[in-house]
Amino acid sequence: MEQLFLIAGLITAILVGGLYSSHMNRKKAHHMLLKQFGAKPEYKDYNFDEIKIFWKERKSKDCRGYIDDITWNDLSMDKIFARINTCCSSVGDQYLYRSLRTLCYEDSKLEALENKIIFVADHQDARIDIQKKLLRIGKRENNYYIPSFLNGLDHFKLSKIWIYYLLQLLLFLAIVMSILLRHTYAYAFLGIIFLVNINIYALMKGKYEINMDLMIAVQSILKISGEFAEKNDAVFGGFRENQEVVRKLTKSLKFINGRHRRKYSADAMEVFAMYITGAFLFDFVMYNRILTMLEEHLTVIYQVFELLGELDMAVSAASFRRSIPMYCVPEFGEGCGISYEEMYNPLLEEPVYNDFSLNDSCIVTGSNASGKSTFIKAVAINEILAMSIHTCAAKTARIAKAEVYTSMAIRDDLLAGESYFVREVRSLQRIVEVIDRGNLVIAVIDEILRGTNSQERIAASAAILKYLERKNCIVIVASHDVELIDLLNSDHYANYYFSEKAKNEEIVFDYKLHQGICEQRNAIKLLEYFGFPESVVEAANRYLI
Repeated sequence: MEQLFLIAGLITAILVGGLYSSHMNRKKAHHMLLKQFGAKPEYKDYNFDEIKIFWKERKSKDCRGYIDDITWNDLSMDKIFARINTCCSSVGDQYLYRSLRTLCYEDSKLEALENKIIFVADHQDARIDIQKKLLRIGKRENNYYIPSFLNGLDHFKLSKIWIYYLLQLLLFLAIVMSILLRHTYAYAFLGIIFLVNINIYALMKGKYEINMDLMIAVQSILKISGEFAEKNDAVFGGFRENQEVVRKLTKSLKFINGRHRRKYSADAMEVFAMYITGAFLFDFVMYNRILTMLEEHLTVIYQVFELLGELDMAVSAASFRRSIPMYCVPEFGEGCGISYEEMYNPLLEEPVYNDFSLNDSCIVTGSNASGKSTFIKAVAINEILAMSIHTCAAKTARIAKAEVYTSMAIRDDLLAGESYFVREVRSLQRIVEVIDRGNLVIAVIDEILRGTNSQERIAASAAILKYLERKNCIVIVASHDVELIDLLNSDHYANYYFSEKAKNEEIVFDYKLHQGICEQRNAIKLLEYFGFPESVVEAANRYLI
């Protein structure tokens, strides 16, 4: 009797301990989500090869507004992604990445995103509930391959499925013959068919089981979308569409995924059932049937995927807004023009704010390290943020919807046998080709054609900029070459500059934008400031004369 009480007490203790541990884990997750919202996310080494899969699989070749690899790298957009991202799921990671690389021209989509951002920012309990549900999808490595799986469903099907149907029929006939005839030959036939089917099952099950984790992930996505569909808030309206299809797919996936999990059970009956169903090749037939169902309803599945991703991204965008010094919702104007009040680069810990208005194009001059490159990057980054997460790092922003292309951080490509100058020319050529298509483009260029000698650089640069001045584009050029402005002599290019001041034998940069042309030079001053030998500084001044 005492032993029974001891066993009962032990079981009770295990159950209570499990419940307490589960409660504490939920409490810890709740606290983590509260603390994380509005805080700067810790930088992580993301596997962008996995994150970009959704963008690659769903990229339409005829769609405008893509951020190409050169522009993405020039603007350090991996860091921008990491600065924004607090998504709870792989779906959110992939949707945020695709949004940053695919600019949105549809006011209705941006308005719907804004409604979600406002909702999650204003409703803490609802936001945490959303995040907890998305955490159930999580960021398991396999989940990032869902778009590739969905796009290749036909490839993942078992070929010649008719053979499995035939073997099923033969096994069924063998069973019937054994029951009716009760003959040795009938039993032998049954045994042979059973062994053939079991061996085929053992040989082929690896081909479908390799995709079971992905099917489990798809089921999880569909199930959670069904839970959101039950909510009454307007931001969940999209989840209520196609719910009949979603429930049907969820039920079918749950069935086959449940069978897959039970195979790892130590229960003798489960093992026996596995052999019986294996002999009937039931799993293979069911697997192909479900892949066909997924293929038939692929549009609905992607709709669910994108709704979940957008909701996860909306939470990240709301958190990002709270974590930066200042933000605004952009206003999109007609025509060609941009206007910012107190704009800055969100990657900077201590940003400097600048007002900037432009109705055409401009050349930004200034001495070394004065802030030209950082500023023009901020213009391009804010255009991307405006058309992706509907947020600008500025006090106010009134901008045109435009494609964004840059030519900035050019490097030699030794493997391709291309020099710096050749790669720079290719980079500029792609911008000219895009502008010639007629869509409005913001082209941001840092030190145009710096890879060749001064005389040819200025002449070629002036020719390119002159060609672009009457095109449908906003060209923003940062340059040391004041001579370029004289040669260009164009009313289409406004002039701005950055400068520095000498203070107590030091060079002080204020990183503030000014209208006009910078006449200062500071290369030799910087040699002196960083402690080069006096003879080097004196020689430099002599050569300058």
